[in-house]
Amino acid sequence: MDDWQTNLKRNWLYLLTATLIAVFLWVAVSADTVAQQTIPTELVVYETDPDYVLTGTDPAIEAVSVVFTGRAGDLAALSISRPQILVTIGTVETDSIDFALTPSMVKGRGNRELVDVRAVSVRPDRLRLHFQPRIEKLVSVVPQVDLTFANGFVQADSTRAEPGAVRISGPEAAVAAIDSILTRLVLRERLRESISEEVPLELTDPTGQLDLSSTSVRVSVPVEPVDEEVFIGVPVVVSGVLSADVRVEPSLVDVRIRGPRSAVALVRAEALRPLVVLSGPADFGSLLPIEIPPPSPFLQVTIDPDSARVERVEGTI
Repeated sequence: MDDWQTNLKRNWLYLLTATLIAVFLWVAVSADTVAQQTIPTELVVYETDPDYVLTGTDPAIEAVSVVFTGRAGDLAALSISRPQILVTIGTVETDSIDFALTPSMVKGRGNRELVDVRAVSVRPDRLRLHFQPRIEKLVSVVPQVDLTFANGFVQADSTRAEPGAVRISGPEAAVAAIDSILTRLVLRERLRESISEEVPLELTDPTGQLDLSSTSVRVSVPVEPVDEEVFIGVPVVVSGVLSADVRVEPSLVDVRIRGPRSAVALVRAEALRPLVVLSGPADFGSLLPIEIPPPSPFLQVTIDPDSARVERVEGTI
């Protein structure tokens, strides 16, 4: 036992060298042995008809199984580099095309010819390609914003996107289902001034086959200081089928306009029409609300007093 251990310690380098040589020779011999191997092969479809879009395959696969023959070393290298089977479609005349998959269609990566290996068979060996017409239409852009404003400031006008619409193209069914496209959410707090920034569009496209004429738009939100103006003694107007020969009390009201400074500055007293609506004889003598539509969407209107009574003028029926 002692002699064996002594010899091992003395000759370990020679034993290790011999073992490595044996392994190398085994690998070299194995790599040079002709064999067959099934390798997953990527399915690549080139469709060049501008009027149609490839929407699917039957069976729904992204790879096929190909049996290759060649030296074991070459097959191992091919498995790592991922071969491809190429299907080229020029003109599409129907919504589906049946295609035979043959070993001659198998290529190396980048459409290179196979070297030192040969494709023997392909499974599945037939493929049905499905197409839809490519269409294009104009869809509106809807800005998404979540804004708060500093004290004394308000939004002065509508949120706008520029451009307000984009063109979308792709498979007929997918394009037809889309009427508008949202922007990414613009989130701002305590605004004191207008904002205008480029914002990406958010397109939900599980097919990956939809194209937009623009992938972003400029979203603008005008912000202004708050202003206020009170119009004293604005005449009240009565409307309705029984509005002739009546009097209203009070006949004059004060109208307070509050909102963005530029919008308040445009309001004129003669454009204000505080209105009481008579819907029938039962309304006479009742307290009715006085209404007035805001001169613009971002203005707030307060009427004082906010109600009135309508009476018949004496001598009328």
